[in-house]
Amino acid sequence: IDNGIDKIYFTGSLTVGKSLLRKASETLTPVSLELGGNDAMIVCEDADLDRAASGAAWGSFHNAGQSCGGVERIYVHRDVYDSFLSKLKRKVESLNVGPAAGMESDMGCITTADQFNIINEHVNEALSSGAEIYASSKSSFDSEKGRFMNARVLVNVNHSMKIMREETFGPVVGVMKFGEIKEAIELANDSDLGLTASIWTKDKKKALEISKQLQVGVVNINDHLMSHGLAETSWGGMKNSGKTRTHGEQGFTGMTQPQIVVRDIFHFLKKDFWWHPYDRKLYEGLKGMLNVLYAEKLTSRIKGMLKLISVSGRIFKR
Repeated sequence: IDNGIDKIYFTGSLTVGKSLLRKASETLTPVSLELGGNDAMIVCEDADLDRAASGAAWGSFHNAGQSCGGVERIYVHRDVYDSFLSKLKRKVESLNVGPAAGMESDMGCITTADQFNIINEHVNEALSSGAEIYASSKSSFDSEKGRFMNARVLVNVNHSMKIMREETFGPVVGVMKFGEIKEAIELANDSDLGLTASIWTKDKKKALEISKQLQVGVVNINDHLMSHGLAETSWGGMKNSGKTRTHGEQGFTGMTQPQIVVRDIFHFLKKDFWWHPYDRKLYEGLKGMLNVLYAEKLTSRIKGMLKLISVSGRIFKR
């Protein structure tokens, strides 16, 4: 920043993002921030549960859960809650994790020791507060070595737990039941982060209505972690996830310095109407021009034209 860069694009934590903003303010350096997410998945009663369960496993455990736009919490309609969980359980228990799985491993390790500890902290806090591990992947690693971690699904969770309120950024997802869609929307919005969300339903109209009420920058319908791979779609969030955009047309223009050039079209005139000096007659002439352009009555337009003509001679004088 001190050496004079043109713009900062930063992906990372809220703490570092705020620090960059403070530092950048000293030189008015523009900043674009993507500060993570705690993304919600809403499964409606008419969803294709097989696709939703597969999508949940993908969205939650892709890159060992270390995706800022990954699924971290799932809200399922009470009528399909048990069926969805049963299908998700089979998906999760079929995953292989660890170096012994070789090329067949579905997940790698947690990138940093600090993040490994944060994930364990969130899980342990949830379990001590009444949550339960409903499903877990198969492991082929030594728990005492490396930073490998099983994919896990937690139930009996609530919004008093960090696992549902903060960015865990690991292979753990909490699942809650809802009755009315209004409740699911309120739960999804009950976060200071708002990067992405997904809605799972066969009713496209309903999905669009729900999406309008979600406080996130990206909404996927019957998919998750999709738009980030589409160069033409903008990427970014709301609230503490950051309020700027990358990718797509918005992101592209964000990499430019706009310049507006206004070209004169009456260059042959000696002066424009609104230049000095002013008097009442000029005012009436300008008002007459507005009437010529926009008055509803023909008589008003004619009167306006006469007033405009009466002052038009001024523009040809030096």
